[in-house]
Amino acid sequence: MFKRELWAFVKLTRPLFAGGAVLLYVLGVIMAVTSGTWIDWTRLALGQLLVTAVQLMTHYANEYYDYEVDRLSGERRTPFSGGSGVLVTGQLDRVVALRAMKVCLVVAFVLLIVCGSITPWMWIIGAIALWGGYFYSVPPLALEGSGFGELITALLTTVLVPLTGYVMQTGRLDPIVALKCAPLGLIYLAMILTFEFADYSADQVWGKRNITIRIGLKRAAWLHNMLLSGGLALMLALTPNVPLLWVALPLALWQIAGVVWRTTARSGWRHMAMLCGGAVLLAGLVPALWLIGLLAV
Repeated sequence: MFKRELWAFVKLTRPLFAGGAVLLYVLGVIMAVTSGTWIDWTRLALGQLLVTAVQLMTHYANEYYDYEVDRLSGERRTPFSGGSGVLVTGQLDRVVALRAMKVCLVVAFVLLIVCGSITPWMWIIGAIALWGGYFYSVPPLALEGSGFGELITALLTTVLVPLTGYVMQTGRLDPIVALKCAPLGLIYLAMILTFEFADYSADQVWGKRNITIRIGLKRAAWLHNMLLSGGLALMLALTPNVPLLWVALPLALWQIAGVVWRTTARSGWRHMAMLCGGAVLLAGLVPALWLIGLLAV
């Protein structure tokens, strides 16, 4: 029984997404190293713990407060959208997610105090991350269904996470780091839209007002393709010294073609697991290639 519940909690946590934040954080650390800073391993560990605590808090809150929407997703749920499926299938009691969220919130707050005492910039970065992560799903704001949640979570993940890695090492805030990471936010936004395509029917029933619900599937599909193509183009323009990023181009074109096909085919928005999986892969591949390129310099 214990092993079964432990495995269910692992699935609830969804380690794949936690790994993406580690990648982005390390990217920020390596950007600090390329600017002439030596790695401080204690600061690296503390910053990563803060990032992970905020991320898990956000995730568990989303699992708890999105319970009814995830239940409505039914067969349209993919391994990447519609939640973990652990709560709606009864593998764990819903209250487990709420308790885990509260524990992570306390841990994140303590770590924010520690990191803020090391460099004052972390008070600002950490406070924004805590606010955005908590109210992403939690009422009364529940930003994920407001039409602003997508942008906020993209900024928190693709800009503030690497910025945390950079600031914790250097002790200074460099706007250039945020600027270079901005294209990652566009690619991340495109990924979120693929999740909304899969959850569209359930979100409609539940009355969410996310981007895809507000503008409709067809316009959201065009927005996805513009975000993805624009994000990758900006990435290549801002980091010309990392030619390895061109490796991501075929996958990006495949994703765009998949969305175009779904807007024209009668079968429409079905069998979304491959599209969502490709979006997750691309959102992880681009920063991974960038990181490898920086290490190779």
